[in-house]
Amino acid sequence: MTNRPSPRAGLLWAGVAVALVLCHAAPGAASKSPGSGHSAAAAPSGGILPGAVPALPPGTDVAGSGDGANLPEVRPAGVIPQVGAVFTTVDGRPAQHFCTAAVVDSPARDLLVTAAHCVVEPGRASAAEAAGSGKSLLFVPGYHEGRHPFGIWAVTGVVTDPRWWRDGDPDFDVAFLTTRPLGAARRVEEAVGAEGLAFEPRWHGPVEAVGYPRTGERPVVCANRLQGFGSGQAQFPCRGMTGGTSGSPLLAAVGPDGRGTVVGAIGGYQSGGFTADLSYSPGFGPDIAALYRSATGG
Repeated sequence: MTNRPSPRAGLLWAGVAVALVLCHAAPGAASKSPGSGHSAAAAPSGGILPGAVPALPPGTDVAGSGDGANLPEVRPAGVIPQVGAVFTTVDGRPAQHFCTAAVVDSPARDLLVTAAHCVVEPGRASAAEAAGSGKSLLFVPGYHEGRHPFGIWAVTGVVTDPRWWRDGDPDFDVAFLTTRPLGAARRVEEAVGAEGLAFEPRWHGPVEAVGYPRTGERPVVCANRLQGFGSGQAQFPCRGMTGGTSGSPLLAAVGPDGRGTVVGAIGGYQSGGFTADLSYSPGFGPDIAALYRSATGG
């Protein structure tokens, strides 16, 4: 992956009006339940080279289809430093990965985005109770075949909308997680970089989803077009998005270095989808933008 000398600001998508786009951050640069269906990088250890979201095969059609016979399928992905697996813990060490999260640009360079249902069960009594729900979890960016090529980060806080933690409203099935490094001094964005983040709830176009199936030990990727679903969500048809891919970022405008802009995360309706062939995401609009500002103190 090619390092960028500094964060890119003012990212524009051709023909797309973006309500808010946060810069892509280069590593080290100054920075401003699973269900049946889902539920410059540091030199890595273990001989794993950082990779990128694989390029689409020539002639791939990402127009999207509701016809199950023509659905795209997930493909193995290389090590993608900004996307990782979320683990339960035993004695403070990673035990079982069960969801996916992505590093997103933030002033403190410590922030992840995932699905709220991965970390907070609805029916919490207070924001403080919800905020502490993920403190036994770990995040391993670029996890691959049992290896932790960039390190391990502990979840220190969870920010979710009260309409999720109180009522379980699927339109607010999004969580931002703060982190701290284990056994290292660098914050996660300094170590692996970050994806951009955009808030445009009605943006429906080509995206690439990257996630960690619970039964696998490496990430998968699938490309298709986001389609509208109801008034506040989107659907993503793709075969093979199984349990563990909840929280997977939906990346638009993926560049040659594999970085993109998060426009959604697998979750929402049916906790992201009851089947492995059709996934969902809440729309990333003003409410999710407000949640981000709450998570970053903005």
